[in-house]
Amino acid sequence: MMSIYVIKCFLVLIVFNCFGQDDLLKQKDYADSIFKAQNYFDAIKEYKRLMFFDKQDNFSFYAYNQIAKCYKYGGKFEKASEYFSLALLKARNDKEIFHTKVNLCRLNIIQRKTSNAKRMLDQIENEGRFSIYEDEIKYWRAWIYFFEWKWVEASKIFEELGKKNLYEICISNKDKFYSIEKAKILSMFLPGLGQFYTGNYLSGFGSFLWNTLSAYLTISAFYQDRIFDGVIISNLLWLRFYKGNLENAEKFALEKNNILFEETLDFIYKNYSEEIP
Repeated sequence: MMSIYVIKCFLVLIVFNCFGQDDLLKQKDYADSIFKAQNYFDAIKEYKRLMFFDKQDNFSFYAYNQIAKCYKYGGKFEKASEYFSLALLKARNDKEIFHTKVNLCRLNIIQRKTSNAKRMLDQIENEGRFSIYEDEIKYWRAWIYFFEWKWVEASKIFEELGKKNLYEICISNKDKFYSIEKAKILSMFLPGLGQFYTGNYLSGFGSFLWNTLSAYLTISAFYQDRIFDGVIISNLLWLRFYKGNLENAEKFALEKNNILFEETLDFIYKNYSEEIP
């Protein structure tokens, strides 16, 4: 049994040592071709194979980055973050460090972890050695505002950087998106009006009717000196329907905005050629 194990180890060592620089480049090109074909999980295996045979550790940074991208495009964001972090450990210069940190930031943006993304950009910005990337830092900060639906802030940065298409999209969304605060305020003054504002007419009409009926029953009870009945009706019916009316106004505005945002992202991914998160 021992001799078979020794032979296997010997054969592995022979293959390992015979894998030269040209072979590594061929393996890299092969892995890249699979990546470009969008067979991401097959590409991961080939990039790991590249690292296994890379005795000089020349391709580790590149391979870790590519594996991270494979996981990102495959929707495995936690694994993507893990491999970008491993790539950061293998970075050999400021350029590689910067772009890997930015990739981690972009990963947080698409997951809508915007507070994490802001903190990362702040850290990068505070490191003086990355001052040459000032415009790129601004660019990704604009994308943070974009994913937070802060269209005015995002549009200002995109305009400053000369990103006309993105600027125009932000201005368009500023006009198209529903104001959650406005929907709630409208419903405070007249139950159901916030739902009407977002185009949910049936729900709005229902809210108006139930609140009107509850208000009538409450006021009638107090008017007839049925104080106990008035308190019960106001707490169990009127306040319940009034609160539900406010919650629905916010819910419907948020739902409509999410639909509009997904449509915007889909349009950008299909038509906008520059890098996006």
